[in-house]
Amino acid sequence: MINVLKRIKMKKITLKLFLITSTILLGFAFIIYLSLYFFLPTFYNQYKTNQIQTGIEELINDSRDLNLRNAIPLIDDFARKNNAMIYLQNGEGYIIYSPLLSFFEGSSTTPPNVKLDKTTPFGDSNHPVNSYEVTTPIQFQDVTLDLIVSVNFPPIDEASEVLILFLPYISIIVIIIGVGSAYLYSRFITRPLIYINQGAQKMADLDFSEKIEVHSNDELEELSNSLNNLSFNLQQSMLDLKKVNQALKTDIEKERELEKKRRDFFVIVAHELKTPLTVMKGHIEGMLYRIGPYKDRDAYLQKNFQTIREMEQLVREILSMSKLEQHTFKLRIDEVNLAELINSVTNSLSFFASEKNIQIIKQIESPIFVNTDRVLLEKALKNIIHNAIMYTPQNQNVCITLSHSYNQNNVHIRVMNTGVEIKEEDLKHLFEPFYRIEKSRNRNTGGSGLGLYIVKQIFNTLSIRYSLKNTEKGVEFMFIIPLTKK
Repeated sequence: MINVLKRIKMKKITLKLFLITSTILLGFAFIIYLSLYFFLPTFYNQYKTNQIQTGIEELINDSRDLNLRNAIPLIDDFARKNNAMIYLQNGEGYIIYSPLLSFFEGSSTTPPNVKLDKTTPFGDSNHPVNSYEVTTPIQFQDVTLDLIVSVNFPPIDEASEVLILFLPYISIIVIIIGVGSAYLYSRFITRPLIYINQGAQKMADLDFSEKIEVHSNDELEELSNSLNNLSFNLQQSMLDLKKVNQALKTDIEKERELEKKRRDFFVIVAHELKTPLTVMKGHIEGMLYRIGPYKDRDAYLQKNFQTIREMEQLVREILSMSKLEQHTFKLRIDEVNLAELINSVTNSLSFFASEKNIQIIKQIESPIFVNTDRVLLEKALKNIIHNAIMYTPQNQNVCITLSHSYNQNNVHIRVMNTGVEIKEEDLKHLFEPFYRIEKSRNRNTGGSGLGLYIVKQIFNTLSIRYSLKNTEKGVEFMFIIPLTKK
């Protein structure tokens, strides 16, 4: 039997529900059958007894308003309906009337002095078991008599014997109906459960491609909707987690790259500071020991002072970049008039341009305002224009153009120095710290190499796009600032 059940292609819950349901149905059928077999005779006898007792009470009540002769039809009707033997007996024990004996006292057919004894139906005390008999007073308008009722019930025990003979047929019918009903019931109930379980297993495997659709207007539909909500929330959480992980990975990579740049930067800074410190150390030792030309202390003190000033400027630039890289650094956003800012910067650098006879040409539209950090933007603009002046040959021009792009809603600032060209391999490295086109690293022919690197850091902080390229006339530096009109 177990092997047969194993061969049935059912899910576990279907098989369990099938076995439980069929067992319950067959059990109920067996209990009902036993109840009919053992309790049907008793129940039937009690039912007939109650029926006869009720009929006798109604007969007694109805007879109170009738005389004996008028009540005879009621008595006959009761006897006929209940298949009962009825006798009306006076106080002396004589039969006054009986439908069974067909006589009535006072009529021509009335046999005188008839009493009940053992020869009459009521005279035998060994009456059948399945019977009912009672003697009770009955009152008519003209007389009061004793009502004797005797009823023999049909042999209901034969019905129990018939049930035993019919048991095999009933069993086959009950088994077919019970097992079939259990199978259909279990399949009907478990089909959505199996479907929901398959969907839940897919969710457990992180497969959210299908939704669980159950339309039953009950708890199974609520369960499917809850699983769908769980699937959606889990999928959304996983997507958010992936985004967070990707952002975290990107941040880690950026932090590593930034850390590498910092290490490289400090290596370069150490190298940049090592050379002037070594020179200063040599000068001071020569002056201390009065070696050769170092006896002229005033001349070398002046040179050392200049070196210290250059180192001081380098440290300031390093500190300014360090502030930009700190997470605690906050921008001070103000409304800046770009035309006024350009005029201020060019005026402060006019001395350097006049030394090389360089003309600064400005093409500026009407005043344009932007919201940005004025101090940082001024520093970046000053570095750009100062670099343009420093690397422009004598008698050339530095052109500064300020224009408004209405289509893109931003401002373009171009700084171009004529008469010069930068090699393409140098253009790629100009924004790196301490990179200089002039390899001798002479401060008289170039700066510290941090000017454009500081510009890059400032523009990244202010989210300003920028570019540097060669043109037919010279080198053009262009940057774009989002526009805010006054």
